[in-house]
Amino acid sequence: MILGIGLGILIGLISGTVALVLLRTANSLNRVNLKPIIAVTTEILAIPTFWFGGPWLTSNILVESPIADFVNPYVMTLACTFSILMAYPIFRWVVKVGTELGREVEQNA
Repeated sequence: MILGIGLGILIGLISGTVALVLLRTANSLNRVNLKPIIAVTTEILAIPTFWFGGPWLTSNILVESPIADFVNPYVMTLACTFSILMAYPIFRWVVKVGTELGREVEQNA
C-alpha cells in the first residue's frame, strides 16, 4: 500500500509537470502551422501510457511486489495528485479558449 501511494505521488507529480509544460507550449503555438500542434497533442495523449505501463512498471524495483497489492492506492493517489496540479490551469485554459472562440464568432457574424 505504501508503495502504491508513493508511486502515485511520484508519477502524478512527474506527469502533472509534463502536462503543464505541454499546456504552456500548446498555448504559445502559432495556430496557422498544424504540425507543432499535432506533435504536442500526441505528447499529451501519451501521458496515460506512462501512467499505466511506462518503463517504471517493468523495472526490477517492482518485481518483488505483486501489482495487485499496490494498484488501487496507486491509481487513487495518482488521480488526486494529477487533479490537484491540473485543476486550475486547465480551468483557466478552457476559459481563455472559450473567450477567443467567442470573439471569432462575434467578428464573423
